[in-house]
Amino acid sequence: MCLLDKAGIQSIEAFDERFRGTQSLFNWIQDLESELWNAGLEDRQFLSARVALCEEGLRRFPSADDLMTENRRRSLAESYFELGEVEKAEALYREWLAADPCWGWGWIGWSDCYRFTRAGQVDLNRCEQILREGIAITRVRDRADIADRLADLCEEQGRDQEAKEFRRQSERGTPVGISRTVSSAGKVLRQKTQFNFGGEGLPLNELSSVAEMRRETPTMPIVRQKVGRNEPCPCGSGKKFKKCCGA
Repeated sequence: MCLLDKAGIQSIEAFDERFRGTQSLFNWIQDLESELWNAGLEDRQFLSARVALCEEGLRRFPSADDLMTENRRRSLAESYFELGEVEKAEALYREWLAADPCWGWGWIGWSDCYRFTRAGQVDLNRCEQILREGIAITRVRDRADIADRLADLCEEQGRDQEAKEFRRQSERGTPVGISRTVSSAGKVLRQKTQFNFGGEGLPLNELSSVAEMRRETPTMPIVRQKVGRNEPCPCGSGKKFKKCCGA
């Protein structure tokens, strides 16, 4: 942080551009958050350090890319929850999701607090309640991931029929392929998106949701550049390329 201040650097991207090396600040911060979490499960002071790191990052880099900001928010709330400050974690998620109710992984992160915690706060009913609230949002992002979480939750409780229905929901309306016709200059001339509706097809009352989903699917630019092994994976998973699509 001192180096950032002395150099007058305002963003992680600017730092990585100026101080090039075998690693990047983008990846290093996320690795540090992960290691503080692992250490914090044995010694709570590391969870407190993780809270401080996340809060400083959100304060210092308010305009960071959406993925990093969302990951840092989840890490912050997760740490508060594990420290026993459940009301603080709840208040943070309510604030963030009130501002962006379509943040699918926000609903998942919030619900996971009640499912995977080691702080003695496991509450599967509360977990399911949060997930159902999230999946009810018409344009929620990563709807398939929320449906998968609900399916897992139902399976754990022996509710197999409900689990199967959520599995079907996770498969419906999921783009399985985007084909593009591209000019020699790299301009997209035509784009076609294919959807998979599963073996049972799609109920007519869900056609409007598919139309909304298609309108929200952005036309991706053609990028011809090599992705470094330690750079964020282009698929948007939040993982490094070497641990995701580059594996």
